[in-house]
Amino acid sequence: MRIAILSDIHSNLQALDAVCEKIDGLGVDSIYFAGDVVGYGPDPNMCTSWVLNNADVAVAGNHDFAAVGMMDSDSFNSNARDAIQWNARQLEADLSSYLISLPMIETRNGITLVHASPRFPDQWEYIFTLWDAEENFTHFDNTLCFVGHSHQPVMVGVDPEGSVAVVPGDKLVVEDGCRYLINVGSVGQPRDGNPDACFGLLDTETSEFSLVRVKYDVSETQEKMHREGLPQALADRLSEGR
Repeated sequence: MRIAILSDIHSNLQALDAVCEKIDGLGVDSIYFAGDVVGYGPDPNMCTSWVLNNADVAVAGNHDFAAVGMMDSDSFNSNARDAIQWNARQLEADLSSYLISLPMIETRNGITLVHASPRFPDQWEYIFTLWDAEENFTHFDNTLCFVGHSHQPVMVGVDPEGSVAVVPGDKLVVEDGCRYLINVGSVGQPRDGNPDACFGLLDTETSEFSLVRVKYDVSETQEKMHREGLPQALADRLSEGR
């Protein structure tokens, strides 16, 4: 089975459409979504509707919960707060109800899926360092745990002796006795210096995982954001992948 793992769409329909086209060409059998379908971008309803209708497994992100009043957006910076409040005003009632219903952490087919971290899924902590990763390995039992939240794709493995290390490159083969904590990056707002949309692809038959990048029309998303009066800085950063 081929599973596409997406995260952090952030209301960016152009990026999502490009990823969908890529997924169709890869013969994906199932789609997992690791949270934050809304926020920042200009198309919350169409993006949320897509997740509702296409994701076999989905968890909530902090922007999702902020948009539906499940958490306070006061901790967001001013641009993010303005954007999530705008997104919240646009969301149709049935889609808001869907976001409210999402769990924070889910396990399916031997895979753990959570937006921020398996250690504190409701505290929205970031996994930035090897120490962060090492602490989180003790909070899930499966071979694979997929996260988003930081928008920065990275693969971290722990071997049978407990040694934790970043897996270099954009591909890995799941090795016997090893476990992996993988950030699949962001579809709609990458922050690793590469503006291309990013998602993960897992082949359960070959035990291969890869990070996939997809170009999309950044300028079209930016133009939509300008028309809707969303913060200029949020539109500008899309061009730089930051």
